[in-house]
Amino acid sequence: MKTIQEIMSIGDATRIYQLITARKKPFKIPYEEIMRQLDPYKHKVMNPLFRKKKVVKTKTGKTDPRTGEPIYQEKRVERVRVAVPFQSVITERTVGFLFSIPVEYQLTMKRPATDNETELFNSIVSIFDANKIKYIDKRIGRTLFSERECAELWYYTLDANKKPKEMRVKLLSPSRGDELYPHWDEYDKMDGFGRKYNIIDEDGISTIHFDVYTDRLVYKYINDGGGWKLIETPKQHGFTKIPVIYYRQDEAEWTKVQPVIERVEELLSNWGDTNDYFGSPSYFVKGQLTGFAEKGEQGKVYQAVGDTADMRVLSWDSSPTSINSELANLINIIFSYTQTPDISFENMKTLGGNTSGVAIRLMFTDPHMKAEMKIETFGEMFTRRFNLVLNGYVTSIKAVPESVYEGISVEPKFKPYLPKNEVEEMQIISMSTGSKPTMSQEEGVRQNPRVNNPEEVLNQLKEESQAEMMANVFGGAE
Repeated sequence: MKTIQEIMSIGDATRIYQLITARKKPFKIPYEEIMRQLDPYKHKVMNPLFRKKKVVKTKTGKTDPRTGEPIYQEKRVERVRVAVPFQSVITERTVGFLFSIPVEYQLTMKRPATDNETELFNSIVSIFDANKIKYIDKRIGRTLFSERECAELWYYTLDANKKPKEMRVKLLSPSRGDELYPHWDEYDKMDGFGRKYNIIDEDGISTIHFDVYTDRLVYKYINDGGGWKLIETPKQHGFTKIPVIYYRQDEAEWTKVQPVIERVEELLSNWGDTNDYFGSPSYFVKGQLTGFAEKGEQGKVYQAVGDTADMRVLSWDSSPTSINSELANLINIIFSYTQTPDISFENMKTLGGNTSGVAIRLMFTDPHMKAEMKIETFGEMFTRRFNLVLNGYVTSIKAVPESVYEGISVEPKFKPYLPKNEVEEMQIISMSTGSKPTMSQEEGVRQNPRVNNPEEVLNQLKEESQAEMMANVFGGAE
């Protein structure tokens, strides 16, 4: 097994491309199929090849001259197609539970941090804030949970003197036009990273690019139809680590319940077809009907001829309860086996507004367990992110002695979302403190949702307090 350095030393661009892209582990389900599952308009139920049009026979108005029987012709009728975006809901709720509360980074050294270490830590956090990293985290989660792989690429913008100015991050993924090729050494450690993508210039000409990142250099190749070739001398990227964080999971969040989702859509579509045929009244008439009510007519009267004439409305003897039951069971399976809470309006309105905190925690145990499993991946990657940005900062922006940064240890802190019963929490706090105040009046005003202008209200309260105090003083003097 060749290392990335051995591969890059070959020099032949085509051979380098082959070696870096050949060892990537393929996904069981192709990317194109995953994207069809994610887009409701491309679900199987919407495809006429899977849910074929209904064939019905209609009269032509002609008769067979030999038999005198009416002649029919076949006609294809469109069927009801109901696609449900379960895949998007599962993905978004997983992102919501994991990243609705932004991830925070904390120093985890066993000794107190020095002033220099604290200053350096704050500088890295400031870089994260400048890159709006809390939103990047959500995009990474949304992309990983659906597309199954993505990467964040850290790079520098340059000033007028071609010197590193600020550190930026770019999200790479298949939906953004990237093909990602991490390269692993014999110990399963990433020692290089390849990125393939297209660039369309101002003339509309498309050129395929292939960039390779090692721990210090970036190699840039293009293929304009004549094969791969190096377009410039390899350059230092400003880090002493590979400036890429690569994320991967083998399955999309909904893969295990995809057949169940397709069954739900088929049932709903069939039910819609049935409603189209039987939802409006149909009549069976015996004898000769001579008069029929107009649409919207009050006190409808139907007239028929003959003593045996009769008219009846055709209807189901019983509602399709078996379909309702199956749908309910299937939807429960979808949410349960993806550890996704069913927090639809219909479900949540049955809970009422006085559900205890203990009950809420029990209800959301499953999604919290799922979030904890996700933290296993994101915790490791976010720690590597911090170390990577720290490496680039001390390498290219601000020279810092190794003794200052080598001892810095951080841990990303995740706080999965959990609905709260705030009244109950305040009661518990009040009981724990012996009913003593736990919040200043100023803080209470600022957090009061009914107060639109906290500063104005605080000034009014201060004036009222002073007026009351003066009244007490002069009243006491009398």
